[in-house]
Amino acid sequence: MFRRIAAWLKQRAGGRPFEAFQVEVTTRCLLRCAMCPRVALADQWPEMDLPWETFERLASAFDRTRHVHLQGWGEPLLHPGLFDMIALAKGAGCRVGLTTNGMRLELATGQRLLELDLDLIAISIAGATADTHERIRVGSDFALILENVRRLLALRAAQEKRRPKVELSYLMTKTNMVELPKAVELAASLSVDELFATNLDYVVTPEHDDLKAFGCPPLREAFVRTVAEAREKARRLGLAFRPYPLDPEEVAVCEANPLTILFISCDGWVSPCSYMGLAGRADIPRRFDGRSLAVPRLRFGNVLEQDLLDIWNSAAYRAFREQLARRRLGVAAWAIGSVGGHEEIFERKMPPPPDSCRTCYKLYGI
Repeated sequence: MFRRIAAWLKQRAGGRPFEAFQVEVTTRCLLRCAMCPRVALADQWPEMDLPWETFERLASAFDRTRHVHLQGWGEPLLHPGLFDMIALAKGAGCRVGLTTNGMRLELATGQRLLELDLDLIAISIAGATADTHERIRVGSDFALILENVRRLLALRAAQEKRRPKVELSYLMTKTNMVELPKAVELAASLSVDELFATNLDYVVTPEHDDLKAFGCPPLREAFVRTVAEAREKARRLGLAFRPYPLDPEEVAVCEANPLTILFISCDGWVSPCSYMGLAGRADIPRRFDGRSLAVPRLRFGNVLEQDLLDIWNSAAYRAFREQLARRRLGVAAWAIGSVGGHEEIFERKMPPPPDSCRTCYKLYGI
């Protein structure tokens, strides 16, 4: 069954069956963000860059993927070989993107990214004012970040280029939800291409857990009104705006889509996603539904020891993906039955998810 799905994906993608490779190029960062696992696990956190030799090994499979996204648990612009990595992936015909805190997006860096024809850059913010943003993203300079974004967009306009697409990613928390409509105004004034409002979907400590904006009944109505206000403001200003859901609801396969996307951590291990692949750890600490858990790190092989596609096609990795594929097919069968008026034939019940996914908020649409 899964081979037929893979064959269909390959045909649809014109020989590139993977949607994306997400590559963690560094675990280092200049900031000490309040909710980041780098802070909570500081005494156990490995500071490392992805070696160029490891990236070259990955590059042998770049002709099989449409996208390469350079993002993990660190700041990619700190990697000294980042520009060479972008060039190699672009040379393989991939669309290339990265996510950054914006602090190192200086004039020369922006110019080089334009020269390399980077496809996407997402800049993370956690407030619409300096006070709020800098209280959450400790060590950052909000004014500098905004100036860097303005300068990048000005460079792009001066060179009459459409790439990279420039996005702002606004992290929604209990303490900054009130500023979301103002963030819409800020994004529109900067003329970015899109604003995302994301959730704090991975936390380690009870203190961080309490920052979540989603799944919070006492504040839900107020937060829903805030999102609606932000939506309306974005509509009036002509800004593309995508807020993530505030109400958890189980989905068949999460947005990280391990059926066609994989994650390679700084230490070369291949995992279904970044939430299962913290470098240098045997387990993944996480908070879920008010509980502190330790989930075994899910990794299927190391690219320093095996070919990436051999890892992808290993029996254990196939079994993991088949479990998710059965969930997706079950939902599709129910949908077809409901359209045809035969809901009673197809029970609306998904097969269980893999154990490592069960306690991840991404599985619940967050």
